[in-house]
Amino acid sequence: MTVADFTLVNCDLPLLGIDGLHAISVANGTITAVEPMVAHRPVSNAAVFDAHGRSVIPAFTDAHVHLVESGVELARCDLSATGSRDEALARIADYCAHSDADWVIGRGWSLDHFEDTGRMLGELDAITGARPAYLANKDGHSAWVNSAALARAGVDDRTADPAGGRIERDADGRAVGLLHESAMQLVSELMPPMDEATRLAGLRAGQKHLLALGVTGWQEAIVGDFVPTTNVFGTYLTALERGEIVGQATGNLWLPREHPEQALPEFIAARERVAPNDHLALNGVKVMYDGVCETFTAAISQPYTDDTQTNSGLTFFEPAQLTPIMRDIDRAGFDIHVHAIGDRATDEILTVFESFMRGAPTRDHRHQIAHLQITNSALIDRMAALGIIANVQPFWAQSDAQMTQMTLPYLAESLRATQYQFRSMARAGVSLAFGSDWPVTTPNPMDWIHVAVNRDYPGETDGPFLPEEALSVRMAFEAATSGAARAARQDARGVIEPGRQGDLVVLDRTLAEVPDEELHDVAVAATIVRGDVVFERGAVTPAAR
Repeated sequence: MTVADFTLVNCDLPLLGIDGLHAISVANGTITAVEPMVAHRPVSNAAVFDAHGRSVIPAFTDAHVHLVESGVELARCDLSATGSRDEALARIADYCAHSDADWVIGRGWSLDHFEDTGRMLGELDAITGARPAYLANKDGHSAWVNSAALARAGVDDRTADPAGGRIERDADGRAVGLLHESAMQLVSELMPPMDEATRLAGLRAGQKHLLALGVTGWQEAIVGDFVPTTNVFGTYLTALERGEIVGQATGNLWLPREHPEQALPEFIAARERVAPNDHLALNGVKVMYDGVCETFTAAISQPYTDDTQTNSGLTFFEPAQLTPIMRDIDRAGFDIHVHAIGDRATDEILTVFESFMRGAPTRDHRHQIAHLQITNSALIDRMAALGIIANVQPFWAQSDAQMTQMTLPYLAESLRATQYQFRSMARAGVSLAFGSDWPVTTPNPMDWIHVAVNRDYPGETDGPFLPEEALSVRMAFEAATSGAARAARQDARGVIEPGRQGDLVVLDRTLAEVPDEELHDVAVAATIVRGDVVFERGAVTPAAR
């Protein structure tokens, strides 16, 4: 439904801290008035729709998502809904039975379902046969491959681990079909090239899914030639030219690991190719600094308790190498978006930031560190002093199998209690921005908010995880709306007030009546972008005049 001017009446506005029902007027895509219903006077020639007392909030922003990749994966061997080893194997078998593609490509399986990794190669070979297979796990930091793929890549038991990666092996040194970090590229670089039609279809599918969840703005976490599904610069330009970007996207250009010092001119040229518009901007540069705890590649301050090859994790850059590069990126006016999971990674990255931010001319930077799984009070204070945004994925802050089986047993005791410290960050004055990292985990903001408030999720955990770090409902909603919009430099969005963009979400109930433990049940009834209703479940009805 497209309406140039309209008023949404009988709105509960829980994030504004005001009582009573209100009317929101929108003209030419911009909010023009927010007023109590008792004072509202209908505007001539404007359509009127009724929220029926349900809560209306600013539309959500996903501060860290791989939207195109997620859309593409929906059409591949999608393992994201599998809950066990057997379910994953059954899904692969079903895909192989119905697909005649030369390669079996997919994503979404979970490492905690495969405690016995020694069986993985044989199990995949039995299903896929002679077709090479490449199946990334849900966090995208590992790939499950078969013998046909390893043979094409020339990988055998004598192949050395590449820099920044690891080939997992059994006790006898034999490759078991698991590749971690940069080792994934031994096979991924051999896969059939992804054409632009596939990427564009992925963008459309991903955007449609986010709009149905009330997400109208997002940060594409990687725009660049990291893996085929992240090489999406041309995809976004095509969609922009065709008018197919409904919401608002902010792209983060990929800092390559080889010759990163040569990348800045290309970043500037890419930014200049996007004329100012309301749908796409290239404001950021993505720096992947370390790995993840589950594969012992997150850079931590104390060794993993298991006998691992990486000991205390790994980093993909040396701080001395990165310092002048990040300084020049900052001076060129880009926001820097760093992946850092471990506390050692965050410590080193903050030292780099401090080297060029302290004493430098003040500007409105929006530098951010994504994920921040393991921190401590000193790191949080340093973030606050620099104004670094915490770009966090709250759905991970629960005691699910990935935490209890794949992480906690291998961390030093002192590190276990310093994970996902959202409350501590907020208390110290660090700005929080919520993101999903979809396709790693759910893109549904109500799921993120549920975990941020409860520190668990129904059916997934045995109890709350570090509940002292829980956020209030209002704090969680703000991190998913105004906080995330700020991180993405989408300043026209994220708040309901005159002069802001008319991006709104009508929820299916009144938030004040929802117990914390039922937040995950709240659904989006309607999504409005610049005054246009782009998704609804019979949510808003014309109101009688």
